[in-house]
Amino acid sequence: MSKKTSATPPRKRAVRIVTDSSSRISPEWAAAHQVTVLPQYILLGNVTYREDVDLHERDLAARAVQVGTPFTVAPPTVDDFLAEYRHLADTRVDVISLHISSVMSPTFKNAIAARDDVSGRCDVHMFDTRTMCAGLHQLVKSAVRMAEAGLGTEAIVKRLRGESQHIYGIFISDDMPYLKHSKRLRPAQAFFGNMLQIIPCLSIEEGELVAVEKVRSPERAIEKLAEFAGEFESDAHYAILQLSPEPNARTQELVETLKPALPKASQIPIQCCGANIGAIIGNRGLGVMIVDKSID
Repeated sequence: MSKKTSATPPRKRAVRIVTDSSSRISPEWAAAHQVTVLPQYILLGNVTYREDVDLHERDLAARAVQVGTPFTVAPPTVDDFLAEYRHLADTRVDVISLHISSVMSPTFKNAIAARDDVSGRCDVHMFDTRTMCAGLHQLVKSAVRMAEAGLGTEAIVKRLRGESQHIYGIFISDDMPYLKHSKRLRPAQAFFGNMLQIIPCLSIEEGELVAVEKVRSPERAIEKLAEFAGEFESDAHYAILQLSPEPNARTQELVETLKPALPKASQIPIQCCGANIGAIIGNRGLGVMIVDKSID
């Protein structure tokens, strides 16, 4: 009588994360954690650059000042996604592809178009984060931590959906050419806004960055950011965002204004918002993003 042998359970497939450069994931961190970051394309002057490949964040801010006109951002192409998904399919892994809000950019649409090509060879789970820059950054890192802990794609995506509900952001900008170019203000609004020194406040609403209020002085605009930040719990995660990664006078003013509102915050990082948000708020824009529930 032959011995019964227990069937060996199928080996669990590894999970890899794909995102885009609006997540502000550094190349070093991405390489260390096997994360693919597809660059957005920046049309600045008459030259097209790949974000963080041909044009790094410090250079983008400086070049934008030199050129003097608003720049435009285009998403990774369907072919860009196809090449990466096919490569990952060959390595026999599952994929979670999470990107800047589909309302803000066609990036997610291009990713979906490419996914069908590898159907049956690679399980690609799409996740529309409905957020951007610092919010997307946190979600990518959270997804990587869960993947490295051995969670499967469905469990990771389910948790990401919950975490994405706790990300908020507000921005101010008096850079009227950028606000007009990005269609956040109509031409007449930009004209009178510049003439009357009005500063729009833009909030993340349903995955979009929209003008929700206007103030009449830079000091009041800074106060609005501080008031917004002060509405959240003291253990929330905060980040100050602007196009340049280097602090300026307005940034320092915001830091000083935030200190009384956030007495338990030992340090508030100042980060580059990336090209997608920079194309809206320009070099003079400033914002605060908050993760109300820790997803570290």
